[in-house]
Amino acid sequence: MIIYLASQIIVFLTLSTICCLADLPCAYRQGDKPDRLVCVCNATYCDTIDRVPPPQDSYITYTSSKAGSRFLKGTGRIVDAVDDGNYDRVIQLYPDERYQTIHGFGGAATDAACIKWKSLPKGAQERFIESYFSKRGIEYTMIRVPVASSDFSTHPYHYNEYPENDKELTNFTYTKEDTEYKLPLIKGAMEVATDEISVVAAVWSPPMWMKVVDPGSTANRLKAEFYQTYANYHCEFVKLYEKAGVPIWGVSTSNEPINGAFMQTEFGPQDTIGWSVDQMKKWLKNNFGPTMRNCNGKKINILAMDDQRYLLPAWNVVIVGTDKEISKYVDGFAMHSYIDPYTPASIIDINMKNFPDKFVLGTEFSSKGSDSAVPLGDWGEGEVYAETILENLVSNYVGFIDWNLALDPDGGPNWAKNFVDAPIIINSTSGEFYKQPIFYVLGHFSKLIPRWSQRIKSVRQSPIHYTPDKKNIYDSTPPRKYIYDHVAFVTVRNTIVVVIANYDEAQNAAIMFGSKQVTVFLEANSIVSVEFPYSL
Repeated sequence: MIIYLASQIIVFLTLSTICCLADLPCAYRQGDKPDRLVCVCNATYCDTIDRVPPPQDSYITYTSSKAGSRFLKGTGRIVDAVDDGNYDRVIQLYPDERYQTIHGFGGAATDAACIKWKSLPKGAQERFIESYFSKRGIEYTMIRVPVASSDFSTHPYHYNEYPENDKELTNFTYTKEDTEYKLPLIKGAMEVATDEISVVAAVWSPPMWMKVVDPGSTANRLKAEFYQTYANYHCEFVKLYEKAGVPIWGVSTSNEPINGAFMQTEFGPQDTIGWSVDQMKKWLKNNFGPTMRNCNGKKINILAMDDQRYLLPAWNVVIVGTDKEISKYVDGFAMHSYIDPYTPASIIDINMKNFPDKFVLGTEFSSKGSDSAVPLGDWGEGEVYAETILENLVSNYVGFIDWNLALDPDGGPNWAKNFVDAPIIINSTSGEFYKQPIFYVLGHFSKLIPRWSQRIKSVRQSPIHYTPDKKNIYDSTPPRKYIYDHVAFVTVRNTIVVVIANYDEAQNAAIMFGSKQVTVFLEANSIVSVEFPYSL
């Protein structure tokens, strides 16, 4: 009996210590409406979060919510399973049934994000980097970087714009945006990151002299005489960044080529490049694929598509699936999630079953509020992210890369005036930055699901309640049903992590696995990560 009591006291003290760990709390400020909150950071203060290894026979919870919780820690004991029907939500886990392996989560080091970051005082710049990449932040392990400009730049520009028709790319060198903004931010992230940063590069457009632009349209395509030059353009970028100490993990075949091929967009031809199916097949097979495979003596992942997922069947059936030579040059497919509500998630499984050796990676997403491009503190934007990421992960994506790491209060700078929201909003005048609800939602995945974690089968046994009045990121799109509300992983830490989104009122949830269960309280409008030992 004495031994038993002593063991119970030890467990109690352990759990009490976990509950009281000194994470720096959010410095709250009201957003642009009374029910909206942001967390304010500056040169001397920023909230932090440490992951705590769960004790044997116990679990740790992390809660962020509309009401104001931000990675609020909780604890509990793992108990014998009791199916007494007293739970609003029951999730059954099957750890032996495994799916995809996670590569990572991250955001984009656009010109806009890096320029705004550099506008902060030095101390605030450090807090920014730590918030995203360090052990006391949300531990991003991926960064996407545009090759030259994107719409989130102050102006369109390209490498080697002069001399024109320079097939040898004799003037391919760093821009001011590289040396003053993008490279310093990426290298700062690499210094504090808890794992290797995988950098994914994407070209919006080559120099104008490589392209032919259709008269009276923004549609534009690469001139055949520059097919190899454009492949070399990608390789030169890889070498340029590696020389600066930033290795490139992957390169895509072009950002959103559907825009440059058929659509009149606000970006204009200077920030798009389009392809016909036949042109892409020839370029990928004869130029881009061989060039990237032999670029710098290291493996560089080639990501096909880099566009909306409804285009996946065309890539699978018409481009990659028709030629084994092309297929060997494609390591994975890059997906954007802007119009996911129009495209069933099943399209991923249907189209990827013939490509078991290739992965699917989310490479771009952002939101835009219905009342402004940047609704400060709007939890609803976080819920859009939660459901988007959950749907992606359940559909076997190996990771999720958000769009801009940061923007200004107007949703820029952006030369095309294509303003959107971001997880962090930077106020250059006051020298501070604001963490949006989106930031914390992203952190529930990036911090608690480390690289090499494997998704396991998880089934919600209780009814799903739809919320039909909720909208997607733009008012013109159909309401989301919010049916993706959880995902589960076995991690490399020998733990199980379950991420649960609650889009409605407060609930009690039971997570069942084998003969055991944990009972978790879900705040109203919240996201909760639960971690417990895998070997019990």
